[in-house]
Amino acid sequence: MKILGRYARGKVLDAGCGSGFFSKFFVNKNCKVFALDYSKESLKLTGSLGQKIKLIEGDILKMPFDDKTFDLIFSDGLLEHYKNPIGIVSEFERVVKKNGIVATFVPNLISYWLFIKRFKLGKIKEYRFSLKKLVELHERAGLKIIESGGLSVLPSKGSPEFLAKYIGRLIYVIGKR
Repeated sequence: MKILGRYARGKVLDAGCGSGFFSKFFVNKNCKVFALDYSKESLKLTGSLGQKIKLIEGDILKMPFDDKTFDLIFSDGLLEHYKNPIGIVSEFERVVKKNGIVATFVPNLISYWLFIKRFKLGKIKEYRFSLKKLVELHERAGLKIIESGGLSVLPSKGSPEFLAKYIGRLIYVIGKR
């Protein structure tokens, strides 16, 4: 959460908001939050948090926002569900303000979590990313990479974070328009 705290400001889009966990995080950071999802169930869950969150049902590939609307666009657990996510990241680039931030988190290609997840959640179709591939995707969409890495190598406080970008549970890219 430290990473997100550095960039939490102004109008924030939680793209593919899911449960609303991160929408709530951004509200608590005094941001004006817009939660976008195609799932009515996800939006209902996000809305049940009792926070001041603007709920929007919509298509992530054709977002119902004007160009240069948001200071921060955040997604976690979204891109890996699309075979060719360049359209999504290009949409992010379109709706983020000049000097705005796009923060994207996805499961790591090589991670202990992928093995655990198969047993816990069954077979969910996902396309896996390496950090290099995630960085290249954002650069192709026209974003300047200002930070990238990995998180949670092992589920403990003593995990060696320097290994996170290689075998961490999540990898991330922070891009700037």
